[in-house]
Amino acid sequence: NATPPQDMYFKGALFLNTLRSVVDDDRRWWALLRGYYQHFKYRNIMTEDVVEYFNRKTGMNLTPVFDQYLRHTALPALELTFDDAKGTVSYRWKADEPGFAMPVRVGTKDHWRIIRPTTAWQTMESALPKAQFEVATDLYYVNVARK
Repeated sequence: NATPPQDMYFKGALFLNTLRSVVDDDRRWWALLRGYYQHFKYRNIMTEDVVEYFNRKTGMNLTPVFDQYLRHTALPALELTFDDAKGTVSYRWKADEPGFAMPVRVGTKDHWRIIRPTTAWQTMESALPKAQFEVATDLYYVNVARK
């Protein structure tokens, strides 16, 4: 009789939107979804079948992304550390899945830049101060931690 967590209702749709942003090509994305439904219609399938299909059709290793969203309750958090004096931003994913790596758009709404964080710290130059540096959280179901 416990109240279910909110992600039970929204996480699936938001994860699909995240995958769409990772694929980053709407024409290819919609063809991928149509192909997925045609390929698996009238069949019982397992999660591994879905992951293998998406990996094969995209040419990407999306297994850690699927595992993070489907096998763990916590959302991945993009950790950002700013050094305005040097004009740099350090970043990494804090995730339960050890091999988690997912591209994400950062910058400003007028000029997004795709970075490819992993669970290890990386640093990039940024002319944007901390207050103006954004993460495209409308495209990715993630948390952002700024330091």
